[in-house]
Amino acid sequence: MPFFLAALIGALVEAAGTLVGKVLISLCIGYVTYTGIDSSIDWARDEFLSARGGLPAAAVQLAGLLKVGVCLSMLLSAVTARLTLMGLKSGVMTRMVVKAPT
Repeated sequence: MPFFLAALIGALVEAAGTLVGKVLISLCIGYVTYTGIDSSIDWARDEFLSARGGLPAAAVQLAGLLKVGVCLSMLLSAVTARLTLMGLKSGVMTRMVVKAPT
């Protein structure tokens, strides 16, 4: 008898999960997962550093005087902090999306 109850409860839980999924889909509610965000930030930083290497010495000195590197660091830190507050965990962020029915 307990095996029968366990199987019945397992089937009901599985059916409820699919039912909830179907209700969310019919209401046009879904989840989107963004991956590779930390890689994009690293890419932007690396591109800036590699582009800086092709500049003439006077331009590099001027950029150092204007603290362009500090500015870039502040911008990337702010973007990273904002993404962390929005739910970024180890380069993956999942967001709920509501789409208007067409």
